[in-house]
Amino acid sequence: MSNPLTPAPDAVLTADDIARLLPHRHPFFLLDRVTALEPGVGAEAIKNITSSDSVLAGHFPGRMIYPGVLLVECVAQLAAVVYGTAGALRATGEVVADVADRVGYLAEIRQAKFLKPVVPGDQVVFRLQSGPRLGGLISVTGQASVGRDTVLTVRLTVTERDA
Repeated sequence: MSNPLTPAPDAVLTADDIARLLPHRHPFFLLDRVTALEPGVGAEAIKNITSSDSVLAGHFPGRMIYPGVLLVECVAQLAAVVYGTAGALRATGEVVADVADRVGYLAEIRQAKFLKPVVPGDQVVFRLQSGPRLGGLISVTGQASVGRDTVLTVRLTVTERDA
């Protein structure tokens, strides 16, 4: 993840744009905004953690911590955005299109490291970079940061479905 993507005004995706690309809905629709994007290659997104998030009511009472597995899911959803936008471009010439029915799946979680807890009030920045492909499987590298602190590093394998 040494080559950060350069944010560009035309590459920013709103929550409504993301919803057109992903099949996920409340309460599992997790990303708030994509702030940098290179379809098929990599992206950066944010998620704001709030105390009103229902998952925090039970994780943990008296010390709210955003679940690590949901941080990993945010990276997987960002992968779906990266490949969904590439598919949308191929199909329609537009970055955003209704391609949620073609989103692949999370196939493997490798080397997930949780470095610091994420708590209400944090804004988490996720970065994802595409890696090698083997057939319909793609290796991706992701990380999450709060401010200057890295809170998660992870390698995932995701699937890409054909049109």
